[in-house]
Amino acid sequence: MATCQKPHRNNPYFSQFPKDQGDFSRHKCAGCAYELGYQAGYVKQTVLDMKEAIDSIQESQASEVRHISPLAAYAQGYVNGLMHYYHEHPEKSN
Repeated sequence: MATCQKPHRNNPYFSQFPKDQGDFSRHKCAGCAYELGYQAGYVKQTVLDMKEAIDSIQESQASEVRHISPLAAYAQGYVNGLMHYYHEHPEKSN
């Protein structure tokens, strides 16, 4: 599998997330996981398969995403995407 080369690899935002070197998510890119979660949240996706999502992303051992939990990053991305959706569509939150 290819290694992630996206700029989010160097984003210090990811240093706030817990470390995780176990199970199926080992070495998966937390930045890519965040982006997938964000997209799912923004479209208000209600059925989530985090394992499938994480399995689909590239690996990364680079800089700020090194050993960061892709599960935590995906979950936070989902929340942030959902919040962005409601911020842009306040009429939907009544």
